[in-house]
Amino acid sequence: MLDSLLLFYECSQNPMAETFHPTIMGESVYGDFGEALDHLRHKIICTRNPEEIRGGGLLKYCHLLVRGFRAASESEMKSLQRYMCSRFFIDFPDIGEQQRKLESYLQNHFVGLEDRKYDYLMTLHGVVNESTVCLMGHERRQTLGLIAMLAVRVLAEQNVIPNVANVTCYYQPAPYVADGNFSNYYIAQVQPVFACQQPAYSTWLPCN
Repeated sequence: MLDSLLLFYECSQNPMAETFHPTIMGESVYGDFGEALDHLRHKIICTRNPEEIRGGGLLKYCHLLVRGFRAASESEMKSLQRYMCSRFFIDFPDIGEQQRKLESYLQNHFVGLEDRKYDYLMTLHGVVNESTVCLMGHERRQTLGLIAMLAVRVLAEQNVIPNVANVTCYYQPAPYVADGNFSNYYIAQVQPVFACQQPAYSTWLPCN
Protein backbone atom coordinates (compact mmCIF):
# COMPACT_ATOMS: atom_id res chain seq x y z
CA MET A 1 0.00 0.00 0.00
CA LEU A 2 1.51 3.31 -1.07
CA ASP A 3 -0.57 5.69 1.07
CA SER A 4 2.26 6.32 3.52
CA LEU A 5 4.72 6.96 0.69
CA LEU A 6 2.41 9.43 -1.04
CA LEU A 7 1.74 11.17 2.25
CA PHE A 8 5.49 11.41 2.86
CA TYR A 9 6.01 13.20 -0.45
CA GLU A 10 3.21 15.64 0.38
CA CYS A 11 4.21 16.47 3.95
CA SER A 12 7.91 15.84 4.51
CA GLN A 13 10.49 18.50 3.75
CA ASN A 14 13.36 16.06 4.30
CA PRO A 15 14.48 13.61 1.62
CA MET A 16 14.29 9.89 2.22
CA ALA A 17 17.39 8.12 3.48
CA GLU A 18 18.32 4.65 4.63
CA THR A 19 17.45 5.60 8.20
CA PHE A 20 14.58 7.97 7.39
CA HIS A 21 11.77 6.68 5.23
CA PRO A 22 8.09 5.75 5.51
CA THR A 23 6.96 2.20 6.16
CA ILE A 24 5.18 0.62 3.23
CA MET A 25 2.99 -2.44 3.56
CA GLY A 26 3.30 -4.98 0.75
CA GLU A 27 0.79 -7.66 -0.15
CA SER A 28 1.41 -10.71 -2.31
CA VAL A 29 -1.57 -12.20 -4.09
CA TYR A 30 0.74 -15.06 -5.09
CA GLY A 31 0.86 -16.29 -1.49
CA ASP A 32 4.28 -16.52 0.11
CA PHE A 33 5.66 -12.97 0.16
CA GLY A 34 9.31 -14.01 0.42
CA GLU A 35 8.96 -16.43 -2.47
CA ALA A 36 7.20 -13.82 -4.59
CA LEU A 37 9.96 -11.30 -3.84
CA ASP A 38 12.56 -13.86 -4.86
CA HIS A 39 10.72 -14.38 -8.16
CA LEU A 40 10.78 -10.64 -8.75
CA ARG A 41 14.48 -10.32 -8.04
CA HIS A 42 15.41 -13.22 -10.33
CA LYS A 43 12.86 -12.37 -13.05
CA ILE A 44 10.96 -15.62 -12.71
CA ILE A 45 7.36 -16.02 -13.86
CA CYS A 46 5.32 -18.21 -11.55
CA THR A 47 1.55 -17.91 -11.48
CA ARG A 48 -1.32 -19.84 -9.97
CA ASN A 49 -4.76 -20.45 -11.40
CA PRO A 50 -4.61 -17.98 -14.32
CA GLU A 51 -8.12 -19.07 -15.28
CA GLU A 52 -9.35 -17.16 -12.20
CA ILE A 53 -7.76 -13.87 -13.35
CA ARG A 54 -9.68 -11.55 -15.64
CA GLY A 55 -8.10 -11.87 -19.06
CA GLY A 56 -6.11 -14.85 -17.79
CA GLY A 57 -3.07 -12.66 -17.19
CA LEU A 58 -2.18 -13.27 -20.84
CA LEU A 59 -1.17 -9.72 -21.75
CA LYS A 60 0.88 -9.27 -18.56
CA TYR A 61 2.57 -12.64 -19.10
CA CYS A 62 3.72 -11.68 -22.61
CA HIS A 63 4.86 -8.31 -21.29
CA LEU A 64 7.05 -10.04 -18.71
CA LEU A 65 8.55 -12.28 -21.40
CA VAL A 66 9.55 -9.22 -23.42
CA ARG A 67 11.12 -7.70 -20.28
CA GLY A 68 13.38 -10.72 -19.87
CA PHE A 69 11.38 -12.74 -17.33
CA ARG A 70 11.34 -16.50 -17.76
CA ALA A 71 9.05 -19.25 -16.54
CA ALA A 72 10.07 -21.21 -13.47
CA SER A 73 8.97 -24.40 -15.24
CA GLU A 74 8.74 -24.39 -19.03
CA SER A 75 6.58 -27.53 -19.18
CA GLU A 76 4.16 -26.25 -16.54
CA MET A 77 3.98 -22.82 -18.15
CA LYS A 78 3.05 -24.35 -21.53
CA SER A 79 0.03 -25.85 -19.83
CA LEU A 80 -0.81 -22.59 -18.04
CA GLN A 81 -0.59 -20.68 -21.33
CA ARG A 82 -3.63 -22.61 -22.56
CA TYR A 83 -5.57 -21.53 -19.47
CA MET A 84 -4.47 -17.93 -20.02
CA CYS A 85 -5.64 -17.93 -23.62
CA SER A 86 -8.92 -19.64 -22.77
CA ARG A 87 -9.77 -17.12 -20.04
CA PHE A 88 -8.74 -14.18 -22.25
CA PHE A 89 -11.12 -15.24 -25.02
CA ILE A 90 -13.90 -15.90 -22.51
CA ASP A 91 -13.58 -12.34 -21.20
CA PHE A 92 -12.99 -10.78 -24.63
CA PRO A 93 -14.83 -12.99 -27.15
CA ASP A 94 -15.50 -10.30 -29.75
CA ILE A 95 -12.74 -9.16 -32.12
CA GLY A 96 -13.69 -5.53 -31.44
CA GLU A 97 -13.28 -6.05 -27.69
CA GLN A 98 -9.94 -7.72 -28.28
CA GLN A 99 -8.71 -4.80 -30.36
CA ARG A 100 -9.80 -2.23 -27.77
CA LYS A 101 -8.12 -4.22 -24.98
CA LEU A 102 -4.85 -4.59 -26.89
CA GLU A 103 -4.74 -0.94 -27.92
CA SER A 104 -5.48 0.13 -24.34
CA TYR A 105 -2.73 -2.13 -22.97
CA LEU A 106 -0.18 -0.79 -25.45
CA GLN A 107 -1.10 2.79 -24.61
CA ASN A 108 -0.99 2.34 -20.84
CA HIS A 109 2.00 0.02 -20.40
CA PHE A 110 4.49 1.17 -23.03
CA VAL A 111 4.87 4.87 -22.28
CA GLY A 112 8.44 5.69 -23.23
CA LEU A 113 8.91 2.09 -24.41
CA GLU A 114 7.38 2.40 -27.86
CA ASP A 115 10.31 0.51 -29.37
CA ARG A 116 9.23 -2.61 -27.42
CA LYS A 117 5.68 -2.71 -28.75
CA TYR A 118 6.54 -4.72 -31.84
CA ASP A 119 8.45 -7.36 -29.84
CA TYR A 120 5.53 -7.55 -27.42
CA LEU A 121 2.97 -8.09 -30.16
CA MET A 122 5.09 -10.75 -31.85
CA THR A 123 5.51 -12.53 -28.50
CA LEU A 124 1.75 -12.38 -27.96
CA HIS A 125 1.19 -13.67 -31.49
CA GLY A 126 3.43 -16.65 -30.80
CA VAL A 127 1.71 -17.54 -27.52
CA VAL A 128 -1.79 -17.25 -29.00
CA ASN A 129 -0.78 -19.25 -32.07
CA GLU A 130 0.76 -22.01 -29.96
CA SER A 131 -1.60 -22.26 -27.01
CA THR A 132 -5.10 -21.32 -28.15
CA VAL A 133 -7.31 -24.41 -28.13
CA CYS A 134 -10.70 -22.90 -27.32
CA LEU A 135 -11.41 -21.09 -30.60
CA MET A 136 -12.67 -22.26 -33.94
CA GLY A 137 -10.18 -22.02 -36.78
CA HIS A 138 -11.54 -18.83 -38.34
CA GLU A 139 -11.79 -17.10 -34.94
CA ARG A 140 -8.19 -17.98 -34.16
CA ARG A 141 -7.01 -16.71 -37.55
CA GLN A 142 -9.01 -13.54 -37.03
CA THR A 143 -7.29 -12.82 -33.71
CA LEU A 144 -3.85 -13.61 -35.11
CA GLY A 145 -4.59 -11.28 -38.01
CA LEU A 146 -5.54 -8.53 -35.57
CA ILE A 147 -2.28 -8.87 -33.64
CA ALA A 148 -0.26 -8.88 -36.88
CA MET A 149 -2.13 -5.78 -38.07
CA LEU A 150 -1.33 -3.94 -34.84
CA ALA A 151 2.33 -4.94 -35.20
CA VAL A 152 2.48 -3.49 -38.71
CA ARG A 153 0.79 -0.32 -37.45
CA VAL A 154 3.44 0.00 -34.73
CA LEU A 155 6.19 -0.21 -37.36
CA ALA A 156 4.42 2.44 -39.43
CA GLU A 157 4.10 4.75 -36.42
CA GLN A 158 7.82 4.40 -35.79
CA ASN A 159 8.66 4.96 -39.47
CA VAL A 160 10.53 1.68 -39.44
CA ILE A 161 11.16 0.01 -42.78
CA PRO A 162 12.16 -3.54 -41.85
CA ASN A 163 14.41 -5.80 -43.84
CA VAL A 164 11.98 -7.94 -45.82
CA ALA A 165 14.14 -11.00 -45.15
CA ASN A 166 13.21 -10.73 -41.46
CA VAL A 167 9.50 -10.07 -41.89
CA THR A 168 6.84 -12.74 -41.51
CA CYS A 169 3.64 -11.98 -43.38
CA TYR A 170 0.30 -13.33 -42.23
CA TYR A 171 -2.85 -13.52 -44.29
CA GLN A 172 -6.35 -14.76 -43.71
CA PRO A 173 -7.92 -16.58 -46.68
CA ALA A 174 -11.54 -15.90 -47.45
CA PRO A 175 -13.97 -18.42 -45.88
CA TYR A 176 -15.05 -19.83 -49.26
CA VAL A 177 -11.48 -21.00 -49.99
CA ALA A 178 -12.03 -23.85 -47.51
CA ASP A 179 -14.87 -25.15 -49.70
CA GLY A 180 -13.74 -28.28 -51.53
CA ASN A 181 -15.62 -27.15 -54.62
CA PHE A 182 -13.90 -23.78 -54.70
CA SER A 183 -11.91 -23.00 -57.84
CA ASN A 184 -9.67 -20.07 -58.63
CA TYR A 185 -11.41 -19.86 -61.99
CA TYR A 186 -15.05 -19.25 -62.70
CA ILE A 187 -17.29 -18.65 -65.67
CA ALA A 188 -19.20 -15.43 -65.40
CA GLN A 189 -22.86 -15.66 -66.26
CA VAL A 190 -23.47 -12.79 -68.64
CA GLN A 191 -26.96 -11.58 -69.29
CA PRO A 192 -27.49 -10.42 -72.88
CA VAL A 193 -28.33 -6.76 -73.29
CA PHE A 194 -31.18 -5.92 -75.59
CA ALA A 195 -32.08 -2.55 -77.02
CA CYS A 196 -35.59 -1.58 -77.97
CA GLN A 197 -36.45 0.82 -80.71
CA GLN A 198 -39.15 3.26 -79.77
CA PRO A 199 -40.94 4.59 -82.85
CA ALA A 200 -41.40 8.03 -81.32
CA TYR A 201 -37.64 8.53 -80.89
CA SER A 202 -34.73 8.47 -83.26
CA THR A 203 -32.34 7.15 -80.56
CA TRP A 204 -31.92 3.72 -78.95
CA LEU A 205 -33.11 3.40 -75.35
CA PRO A 206 -32.32 0.55 -72.95
CA CYS A 207 -35.22 -1.63 -71.84
CA ASN A 208 -35.90 -1.72 -68.08
